[in-house]
This record gives sequence, C-alpha cells and structure tokens, in this order.
Amino acid sequence: MTRHRVPEAHCKLLGNALVQLRGERGLSTEELSERSGVPLSLLGRIENGQAEGDEWGLREICALSDAMGVAAHELMDRWGRFLEQAGEAWWPTDKGKA
Repeated sequence: MTRHRVPEAHCKLLGNALVQLRGERGLSTEELSERSGVPLSLLGRIENGQAEGDEWGLREICALSDAMGVAAHELMDRWGRFLEQAGEAWWPTDKGKA
C-alpha cells in the first residue's frame, strides 16, 4: 500500500465499522442520517470510504455514535479492530505462536 493510499484505506475501514454497527442496530442509512443530523449524501460517502478527511471529523463520529446509542469510543474501537485486521493482512505477525 502506498503512502498516499493509507488515508483512503482508513476511511474505508471506518465506513466498514459504521455499516456493521448500524446493521447490528437495525438502522437504515436514512434513519441514521435523520437521527444524527449527518447529511445522507455524506453518510453514504463515509460508509463507502469515499468521503475526504476534511468532510467529516469528531463531530460526525460523535453524532453518528450517539444516534446509534453507543459511545463514540465503541465506534472508534470497532474501527481500530478493522485497522488491526487490515494491518495483519498486510504485515503478518507471529501472534498466537508460542
């Protein structure tokens, strides 16, 4: 993965975490947009990993988390797990080997 593609991958993985949490709560994209106040077009781009980093930030993360009834750190933790899994796919470790 080239250096300039890392932010794209991080955004895509945030979208994956968001879609997963939204699905677990049985919310449609439209419902989450309405509840959070995040415009539907932006939410769609975040979930698809197409939103630029200057389009969203902590305000949107907090609004989306709150609208799903989870603490912001839960969304961030989920995102972190996706990042770890992606990193392990790129750079396998010896975790679990004795």
